[in-house]
Amino acid sequence: MLARLKSLVGLKAATASKPNFSLPAGAKADTPVEPTALPHAEPPSTPFPLESLTPKLRSAAEAIMRMTQGPAAIAVQSVLSVASLACASRTKVETLGSPSPATNAFSAIALSGERKSAADRIAREGINRKILRQREEHARAMVAYKAALSRLGRGEEKPDAPVCPSFLVTEPTVEGAFKAIATGAGFLGWFTDEAASFFGGHSMSKDQRMKSSGILSKMWDGDSTSRPRVGQDGDGYVPPTATTMNLMFQPTLIRDTYGDEFLTGQGLLARMLPCWPESNMGKRKYRRPSAEDKAAAAAFQDEIEAALTRTLEDPTERLLTLSDEAHAICVEFHDDLEPHLGRGGWAADISGFAAKAPEHACRLAAIMTMFEDRDAEHVSGAVMESACNLVRYYLEQYKYLCVAATNETEVAHAQGLLDWLRKNLQPGDGFATDLVLQRGPVQTRRAKALDRALAILRKYGWIIDLPAGTLIDGKKRQKAYGLSPRA
Repeated sequence: MLARLKSLVGLKAATASKPNFSLPAGAKADTPVEPTALPHAEPPSTPFPLESLTPKLRSAAEAIMRMTQGPAAIAVQSVLSVASLACASRTKVETLGSPSPATNAFSAIALSGERKSAADRIAREGINRKILRQREEHARAMVAYKAALSRLGRGEEKPDAPVCPSFLVTEPTVEGAFKAIATGAGFLGWFTDEAASFFGGHSMSKDQRMKSSGILSKMWDGDSTSRPRVGQDGDGYVPPTATTMNLMFQPTLIRDTYGDEFLTGQGLLARMLPCWPESNMGKRKYRRPSAEDKAAAAAFQDEIEAALTRTLEDPTERLLTLSDEAHAICVEFHDDLEPHLGRGGWAADISGFAAKAPEHACRLAAIMTMFEDRDAEHVSGAVMESACNLVRYYLEQYKYLCVAATNETEVAHAQGLLDWLRKNLQPGDGFATDLVLQRGPVQTRRAKALDRALAILRKYGWIIDLPAGTLIDGKKRQKAYGLSPRA
């Protein structure tokens, strides 16, 4: 089978001891140098700290991770966002400042095919079941309402029509969010695996982005907003609405989000916990989900449905306080991070996000606490320590995304070409441009794009020039290159 695949792409199996090329008589190739990694062309390989999740959340995340074979961070983002909506939407948590909503916002960056939609679908099943039951109950209520209207006598006052509380927006627009809020659920969830439709849509158009970003930031902060309209009764007051967000998009949008000075400066992205995990594609073989993983996922879905039902039925708002130990741990986290926010510090250029890191930790600690025990009154020291570890991961991810957003597209194309060469050639092998133009990555199958990618790989020591006339695969080549022996 492997030989068949090799023949399909026109590549030959080679051995490291016998290069696939020969130089012209008397010619010498350039001396290879030690290759260095391309600048921020791929996400860092820092693993998500699964051990920092509380037991039930970790069990669900690991089950989803195994069922989808997607990155751990994607499964965790889905689980945490669902738990935030179902368990923390009526809760405020003590922070080092004033109490804040316990809900949080997440962004996940992954390629198409990374199973982000599959992970989100499994995690959200409990929410979807509750929404379906609500709609069925509302349909029955509407039948009863219409029957009651038909029995009214002349002059009798009409009863109010039943309202189906809406709290989930899957095609996120600010107008859609306000419509959902108007139904009176008292909280909101924005979940989409196509966030490009938000960042590239009407809500974030040139004329709307300042207003939309400001509204979303206020919702995260737990503030009220006002949106008066012509012909509208009242002042357009919108009450504080605890909001959970989980926006997923592909890496092509990084430059338009984390590379956008307005979005990073305004603070919207600083209110979102981001991840861009290392891809699992190319490492997966089909595996039937185990009964244990199905059971763990089902248990999570049942618990989410029950928690959401309770949250909908009981509008009482709660305050989750920090234990003395949790408070001390959060203070230490704050004080350790603060010096890095100063001029020249590691976090100086991401100060908007880093300054919110202690609050992010308090919110995560609240979500984990509430999911493990809905009647809890305090955040423990152990959970706060775990939350701080999670935020340390997110700090690295946010910093990385902001740096990666400055890269030119050519760097990503060069990384794709390097990955292809390393997968299909042996270290030290020679190759000619026609091989890449015919069978290489799509982005480098144009001569000019290929020349730019090769120049980058040459600069960082991954390829060397071979002399004109080098014989490769039985043909003399005017342009030939060698993959570094250290590749």
